[in-house]
Amino acid sequence: MRPSAPGPAAWAGGAGEPPWVGPDPAMPSGPGGPGSPGRRRWPVRLALISVLLVAVLIAGLAVGYVRDLFDWGEVGGPVTVTVPEGATLSEIGGILEDAGVVRHAFTFVRKAEEDGHGGDLKPGTYDLRVNEPYDSLIAALLAGEKAETTTVTIPEGFTLEQTSRRWANKIEGFDAAAYRRIAAEDPPAVELDGYKEGTTLEGLLFPATYEVLPALKPRRAVELQLETLSANLEKVDFGRAREANLTTYDVLIVASLVEREARVAEERPLVAAVIWNRLREGMLLQIDATIQYALPEYKEQLTFDDLEIDSPYNTYKFAGLPPTPIANPGLASIQAAADPADVDYLYYVAKGDGSGEHYFSVTYEEFLQNKAKAAGGE
Repeated sequence: MRPSAPGPAAWAGGAGEPPWVGPDPAMPSGPGGPGSPGRRRWPVRLALISVLLVAVLIAGLAVGYVRDLFDWGEVGGPVTVTVPEGATLSEIGGILEDAGVVRHAFTFVRKAEEDGHGGDLKPGTYDLRVNEPYDSLIAALLAGEKAETTTVTIPEGFTLEQTSRRWANKIEGFDAAAYRRIAAEDPPAVELDGYKEGTTLEGLLFPATYEVLPALKPRRAVELQLETLSANLEKVDFGRAREANLTTYDVLIVASLVEREARVAEERPLVAAVIWNRLREGMLLQIDATIQYALPEYKEQLTFDDLEIDSPYNTYKFAGLPPTPIANPGLASIQAAADPADVDYLYYVAKGDGSGEHYFSVTYEEFLQNKAKAAGGE
């Protein structure tokens, strides 16, 4: 809305001209007086100043508006978008804006036209992200739905090392070493309660099935797994964890222990309960999986010497949680770690029948009895 000059009736003196127009007979007209020619220049100067101020204000607003147009915003969660056959560039821009893939359809359309891609974007169904960066967005739309994709499944409980090898085994030319370096030493920014910037992403590389382009780069693979973790954490109720003074990162650490210890889905909340109870009682966790993580290579059977390894991941020697997760947990283990079973168990031992199930007990005496049964094959 453009500003308009006030009409004559707007002045405090009522109808007629403003009080400074023309000399006032009651005032002297000498040099410096209100009726002098020099004084009459002020209305012109004030008008010029007002025009300049309005111009600066409008320019500032315009700059802010343009900056907002070209600010793509922080990249968000996954979004599936369908571009119909025969859609114009403007229609595609509208579809992308409605889905949150771009903030402003106008900006996307203008940029695509400037780059000469106006008639090259292909119809299809695309897996994109909220505020998808322009380069990756235009690359996907130029490649089209028919572009060859690769399915990569990252199992629950895989470590960073195992995950890097899985990506490399499924995608030709994928640089596993670069993936490990990015995830361990140069991770993208992560906003997660309890997570310290620069810490390894072990435990945050969410296990799932990913449909990706064959040219997937290691950093994009890391980002994709972080985005999927963020989307899944929204499904978890952290109420009890907050009451227990556990951060989200603490819960992920517990979840990684549950993932590696529980072999039967129904036992995840029970294993989580044992961990919570031991933490509350100030007991050592004494979890074999943390020893395995500290060792250079996996061992089928741990020795007493292994239990003496000098590592912060040795929960037989150091109280509390290990410094980071020891694997990448799935949603079920995260939910169990955030809301464990309401039981008093402090011990568990694997049954000896090969079922993967455990005996759970409250007292050490019960634990010893269960251990003897397990040794007997029960």
